[in-house]
Amino acid sequence: MTQPIVQVATFHSIKQQPLHNVLVYAPTIVWIQNGSKQLMWREDALQFDPAHWLIIPGNQYLSFVNTPEQNRFYSKAITFIEPPPAHWLEQDTSTHLAEPKIKPNHAMKYCFDLLFEMTQKPLAVETQRHLLYGFYAELKHAGVLSLLFPSHSASLREKLSVYLSVNPGEPHVIETVAAHFSMSRATLIRKLALENTRFRQVLAEVRMGFALSLLQESNDLMDIALACGYQSQSRFSARFKQQFGLTPNQYLHTLND
Repeated sequence: MTQPIVQVATFHSIKQQPLHNVLVYAPTIVWIQNGSKQLMWREDALQFDPAHWLIIPGNQYLSFVNTPEQNRFYSKAITFIEPPPAHWLEQDTSTHLAEPKIKPNHAMKYCFDLLFEMTQKPLAVETQRHLLYGFYAELKHAGVLSLLFPSHSASLREKLSVYLSVNPGEPHVIETVAAHFSMSRATLIRKLALENTRFRQVLAEVRMGFALSLLQESNDLMDIALACGYQSQSRFSARFKQQFGLTPNQYLHTLND
């Protein structure tokens, strides 16, 4: 399967929804459409509403509470798999904000919506790339591109997470994955250890993020467990609670009456 250049997702709830340790494995922009999000950021609690974007570089863990307004919370997210040209980041003169929060202008909002809808259209990859670079150009013009991409190169953990996210439910044998990155099993393990992580940890966290999106559409926990690579619903539920601080059933309770 060809790796996409962006990934999109929507999230909703009808009740207050607290989540901990949500891995953002690649640079992502979240736009609240209805309701609000309270993000625990360092020692502060940041508030996000439809007027502000949450801009998160890759390899970040988020803890937050989604709060509905008039019984509805709804947000859109775009995860950026293909980075902008490196020289664009060198030319970006923005000062790194202490907070991952910006107020987008009309051009940025227009490009966000265009890029979000692009994934539902049968467009050639070259066309998608031009639209993506158009969005990057607007972020660069606004001086916020380097907030999304503070580094010119992704870590191995980020690259591994992106690779696993294409088919998170597959068995993903470590030797096969290592070969994809043109390295031995031992080298992959060693390089991940230098980034304070392990292969199985990265795989589990990517699968848990996938589970969140699946739960938005279905309440069949056994089907979701299987889709995430777990043969046991109890093991899946235990790993979900370990990651996010609530069980899959408790998460479903925030989505449905």
